[in-house]
Amino acid sequence: MGLLAAVLLSGCDEGAQSLEWYKAHDKERNTKVEECKKTSNPRGTEDCRNAIDASVRAGNFTHSKNQEW
Repeated sequence: MGLLAAVLLSGCDEGAQSLEWYKAHDKERNTKVEECKKTSNPRGTEDCRNAIDASVRAGNFTHSKNQEW
């Protein structure tokens, strides 16, 4: 049973690109970020986390509206 779990988990995020890769590839990063935003958990995979983090570090983020208290 444990071996089966290890085999199944070893394939998770196997094709994930690195943060540095997404920082260097704007078009692919933007496409991936939009794809990730459509999911119920945008940061649910390593690939999405790397794309989103690279986007934020590149200055591509949405500011929240100012709150009037």
